[in-house]
Amino acid sequence: RDCPATHKALDSIYMTDILHPSLGKLTSTLQINFMVELDWLTMNYEATKTDHLPLVILYGAENPDLASSNLASNIRAVRVKPKYPYGTHHTKMMVLMYEDGSVRVVVHTANLVPDDWHNRTQGVWVSDKCSKLGEDAGSGESPTGFK
Repeated sequence: RDCPATHKALDSIYMTDILHPSLGKLTSTLQINFMVELDWLTMNYEATKTDHLPLVILYGAENPDLASSNLASNIRAVRVKPKYPYGTHHTKMMVLMYEDGSVRVVVHTANLVPDDWHNRTQGVWVSDKCSKLGEDAGSGESPTGFK
């Protein structure tokens, strides 16, 4: 059922919130997911005026739209066929690249299909923008030794 009270809740997030230019100017994105509905995904990019940027989609479920040779020239889709058809882990994440050279990682529990993003309880973790290491960063290893 629809739950309108959650639509404007401060702790609710939608795909367009993640792609929104207020978080930085995107230059390209990587979407990794098992199920992808291309029309819905591209609608979200269109809504944020980022539909012209390079987009790589790694997907698992058979998908004629993504396997088509008629994809927009900025979209590259690669099927990663799972070894086992059922009961296997499949990553759901995004890597967003920005014009300042930084990246943001988003890990979530939703497939890239509208039903998973509308009126479903899902988890989303969004990193801060991770800047490119400067020349003085040494090897890039954490000072705490964390791996």
